[in-house]
Amino acid sequence: MIRTAQRLLVVAFALSLAACASIPYARLDELPPPVRVADGSPARAALNAEVYDAAVGYVERLFYKRDFGGVPFREAAASRRAAAVAEPDEDGFYARLTELLELLDDDHTHTLSPVEREMVRAREQGEARAGFGIVVTPRGDERYVALVRPGTPAAEAGVLPGWKIHTIAGRPALLASPPVVGRTDRVVFLDEEGREHALDLTAVLTPPIARFETRTLEGGVAYIRFDDFDQTRYDQFKAEMQRLAGQPPPGLILDLRTNGGGQLNLEALTMSWFFTEDRDVVILKGRFIDKRMHVDPAPQPYLGPVVILTGPGSASAAELLAGVMREHGRVTIVGGTTRGAVTGTRAINLPDGGLLRVGMLVMTTPNRVTLEKVGVTPDIVVPDDWRAVREGRDPALEAALAAVRDLASSAAPR
Repeated sequence: MIRTAQRLLVVAFALSLAACASIPYARLDELPPPVRVADGSPARAALNAEVYDAAVGYVERLFYKRDFGGVPFREAAASRRAAAVAEPDEDGFYARLTELLELLDDDHTHTLSPVEREMVRAREQGEARAGFGIVVTPRGDERYVALVRPGTPAAEAGVLPGWKIHTIAGRPALLASPPVVGRTDRVVFLDEEGREHALDLTAVLTPPIARFETRTLEGGVAYIRFDDFDQTRYDQFKAEMQRLAGQPPPGLILDLRTNGGGQLNLEALTMSWFFTEDRDVVILKGRFIDKRMHVDPAPQPYLGPVVILTGPGSASAAELLAGVMREHGRVTIVGGTTRGAVTGTRAINLPDGGLLRVGMLVMTTPNRVTLEKVGVTPDIVVPDDWRAVREGRDPALEAALAAVRDLASSAAPR
């Protein structure tokens, strides 16, 4: 279980926010009804103004950098307000809001429009959602195709893994509107040689990709992939670790390449499965808090060799798990450098049913190593090999399997 220091942390944090009781912090298990108004109407402009002012106000009150990192945020918000309010529809308005928040250079401070929030919720619940059939991986603010799902519009159009998404319906990928079933958007891709591929893709309802996966690899090595630190994924992880405790495998690979983070307490509980003693997990510092977090070991921890797979899609709590476990000498990291998005946030309901996240905490490793804007560099770096991916291979997983075998071999009695 998470120890007293963390429980005190929660109490202190709650008390520190007592003065912020007017802020509508979101319950992530609830989806408020969206507010719908006619495009281009006075009601649209009024709603834009209400949402804009709310988002800006919360950022001014809560953002963990009091000087906004040297950015004249208040002045920029004031000068951009009229253009944002004048946007005739939800997509245009949220693109303007995204552009404003990008000035803060904090991946965790961002918004989701009501439509985007519904899509995220559908993904988390394992429901089908609108899409072109591509799985995207980030490289900073750029987006690349990591996977093309068979039988989808993207596959039929010839889209290939490794292509960069340049624009969608004329907007940069970061600012693009979410796909809508039946709507056709022109998507411009750039291949490795920089050649443009402008394709008209019609969104369809796509089945979900499982966000938790287990396999037994060659030599009996266990493989676990999970894409969120949420209760559902943690319960699945816990059940798998309890199963493995009956007959521990010779090695274990945790695949965090598509894990964008989640709840810090669940990251701590995940870490507890790999130690026989309590361990420091993280140091949290912000306007309202300065605490160190600990976790006790799980009842039957796995003590064999562990390799963690990372990449630019690994963010937040996923980066902490990898970085802190290595700091404790418990893991070898294989793959690509993580995103470097490691701040603590609160989710806030916006007046139209959208969502705002605000970076409120600096999170460092127990040794006070800052991962924000730095990320975690693997012990074994595996460069992108899109040709291999197109052939159905996974070079990073191959390297991870070789690494865990080497660890198991060196640990075996002679």
